[in-house]
Amino acid sequence: SILREIVIFVVIILYDMSSGGAGSSAAGATATDFFGWDLLYKTIEKIVDKKSDVLIALAHFLLVKHYKMQCVGIGEDKTISTEDVGSELLPDGWNDRGKRYALRYLHNGRLYLLIGHNTEDFITINLLDVKDTKVTNITLNPQEWVKQLKGPLNTLLPDASLISDRYRKELVDPVFTGNTREVTTQTNVNQEMRPSNYRDPLAIGGPMRPMGSFPMEPRPFGFPDVGRGDLDPLGRGGPGNLFPMPSRPNFNAGLNPRYDPIGPDGRILRADPNPDHLQPPNFGFDYYM
Repeated sequence: SILREIVIFVVIILYDMSSGGAGSSAAGATATDFFGWDLLYKTIEKIVDKKSDVLIALAHFLLVKHYKMQCVGIGEDKTISTEDVGSELLPDGWNDRGKRYALRYLHNGRLYLLIGHNTEDFITINLLDVKDTKVTNITLNPQEWVKQLKGPLNTLLPDASLISDRYRKELVDPVFTGNTREVTTQTNVNQEMRPSNYRDPLAIGGPMRPMGSFPMEPRPFGFPDVGRGDLDPLGRGGPGNLFPMPSRPNFNAGLNPRYDPIGPDGRILRADPNPDHLQPPNFGFDYYM
């Protein structure tokens, strides 16, 4: 098989040199874009009997030449065996299934399926990445695009470059390059949009924020800031109670009792040393007599 591929390559070069590359060019495209098409079509021209055959052959040519895939036969088998041998040619029987086409391709050990299905006036072509089960499709009208079944490419498909571009954008690129390039780009965009101190609110434990980091909106209509502390579970926003009162009251009427502020979780917020000394035996935590 290696000798066969070398012979085919040499024939391609000699044929293109002798023809000047004129037969392998299409409208709007250079000869390099379709280099090798003439030889490929020479191998299948006698069995091409439908215009949809030409569109499938062009898709095969694009996969093999520009995406470096190798065709390993016909069918829809999603497994790879040691008997699968890749080739740049279309396999025997590739257009023998009437209105349906099924071709298998390998690239770096990854299997792809090219599936085509003819309806009344259209052909729908799918490309499936077997590993990721990602699939794309394109629908074309063979009567509109394919003008002849015999002759050079610019006679068969005058707009071959347009079809090739659509194959790239709609059929191949989303599957073939989407596994790395598009996913990575999307991840980078999402990360760039996040602030440096971003933390996922769904993470275990929830977002960790220091107390007092939540700004409180000002009181509307100039009302006094009264009672907000009773409603705020985090103890923000000033004093509580229904009447204005400082957070640490100053009793100047005689005894001046001690005031122990209570936190939102029941903790008494004051520093050591503990003034409640000499407690009775078995007395509860920090209670008064």
